[in-house]
Amino acid sequence: MIVDIQNPRCVIAKPSTEPVRVTDHAVLRYMERAMGLNVEIVRAHILQICADAAAFGAVCVRSEGFRFEIASGAVVTVTSDQQSPGATTRERAQDKIDRAKGR
Repeated sequence: MIVDIQNPRCVIAKPSTEPVRVTDHAVLRYMERAMGLNVEIVRAHILQICADAAAFGAVCVRSEGFRFEIASGAVVTVTSDQQSPGATTRERAQDKIDRAKGR
């Protein structure tokens, strides 16, 4: 910050050398307002996918190739689901068998 000696109330700011960040909130609002994305339709779609499982205490829902993470009654993030549900079930079953046998 540089202060004008003749007018101490006039402050001239130096340009920042730090890069400007763009938050997820800004990206979402841009998509909503500039690109016409209807966020409420997306929210309703996610709710439709997760509501029943969340009501029974699920911490994640796998659907449409994604994993919807649930915490404290809210869907908090969505990640790509790289594992097929069948493989997950087989792996869990084998883990239970191995633990029961003391392996």
